[in-house]
Amino acid sequence: MTAETFKENILPLNRKLLGFANRFMQDMDDSKDVVQEIYVKLWNMRTELDKYNSVEALAMRMTRNLCLDKIKLKKTVPLSGIERNETAAESLNKEKQTEINLAYERAKDAINKLDEPQKTIMQLRDIEGYDYEEISQILNMNINTIRVSLSRARKKIREQLLNKYYNHGSEKNKSSVREIL
Repeated sequence: MTAETFKENILPLNRKLLGFANRFMQDMDDSKDVVQEIYVKLWNMRTELDKYNSVEALAMRMTRNLCLDKIKLKKTVPLSGIERNETAAESLNKEKQTEINLAYERAKDAINKLDEPQKTIMQLRDIEGYDYEEISQILNMNINTIRVSLSRARKKIREQLLNKYYNHGSEKNKSSVREIL
C-alpha cells in the first residue's frame, strides 16, 4: 500500500476512530494518543492490509483492544454511555425533561455496569450504529453470539431500571418509563 492509498483509505477513519476511542477513554487527549498509535500500527502493517476484508473493522478492533489495555493499566472506568438527543428534548416541558435526564443518567450507569463484551456490543450497535456483521469483524465474534449478548444486555438494563427505580407506582407510570427506555 502506498502512502497515497493509505491517505485515501485509512486517514478518513480518523473521526470514527477518535469517537470510538473517546467512549472508552473519556479523555480527548488520551483518545488522540490511541488513534495515533493505531495509525502507526496500521502504517507498519500496510503491506498486509490487503489481506483483510475490512480495514475499518480491523482499525476499530485494534482501537478497542488498545483502549482496553490502557484502561487496565490506568484502572479507570471506561465508556461514557449513551448520548442524549437534545433536539427532541427541547420540545418537552421542564418536568418531562427532568424525568428524561434522570432516566438517561440511570441508563448510563446501568450500561457502565455491564460486563464485557456486552458493554462494547451495546455501544457499537445501539450507540455507534454498526450492523451485526461489522461488530462481528471488530470483536472477532460470531454474529449469533453478538445478537444473544446484545439481547441479554438490553434485557438486563431494562429489568435493572424497572426493578430498581420504577417498580413502584401505577402501571401507567411503568408504561411511560418503558417508552423512554
